[in-house]
Amino acid sequence: MLFVGSLVTASELEERDEFCTSCHRAPEVTYVERAQTAVTHPPTDLASFHYADDTQFRCVDCHRGDQSLEQRAEILWLAAKDTAVHFLGSPDQSIEKGSIPAPNPHAGSWQGPERYSRTPAILNDACLSCHQDALTLVGFENHFHNKLPQAQLAYAQTERLNFPENWPGEAGSPALLVPEETVLTCLDCHRAHVPGLEFDYFLDETAVVLPACVQCHLEADAGPVNLAGN
Repeated sequence: MLFVGSLVTASELEERDEFCTSCHRAPEVTYVERAQTAVTHPPTDLASFHYADDTQFRCVDCHRGDQSLEQRAEILWLAAKDTAVHFLGSPDQSIEKGSIPAPNPHAGSWQGPERYSRTPAILNDACLSCHQDALTLVGFENHFHNKLPQAQLAYAQTERLNFPENWPGEAGSPALLVPEETVLTCLDCHRAHVPGLEFDYFLDETAVVLPACVQCHLEADAGPVNLAGN
């Protein structure tokens, strides 16, 4: 009973950013401060942009995954390890983490910074829970989304395709979503806690987006591969 009560209490408390930052100090305190500022000032990173758009948004909305039992168990296990590091170890206090190496066509997998995340599936599934429409918008102009494997997952959840204005002909079918076999995920382009990026929606076009495009083109054996660095 004590164990179950502890889980329920922790689940309720983690809805509050202040509870998260009571253990997660740097860099999380910095991230929350950016988010709180974004309510009244222009946001400085993608995470705080979510707060500016929805004042009820919280850290856990991205870090809880798809709320499945499997991911809930994984999150609790990660939280237990983080708690041990907080009290017994030396947590990483750096604000910005990760480097941005170019894709290596001979490596066989994407070498971008988010590949080193401990919880890529959890974070990507959290993105997917809110952004199905972005993935199921058909047409070449959105191919960088609708050709990801996540687009099929989004369609499975919504059973609905989205169409751009002036879409020609009939509405079509799920066959309009033809995913490529790529290791890329949402996190490889959308980096939540990096401020000052020059592109729309806080995307770093030069260092992150174009190398990801090249990686996908290499895997698909189609499209230009001379984008990065130009």
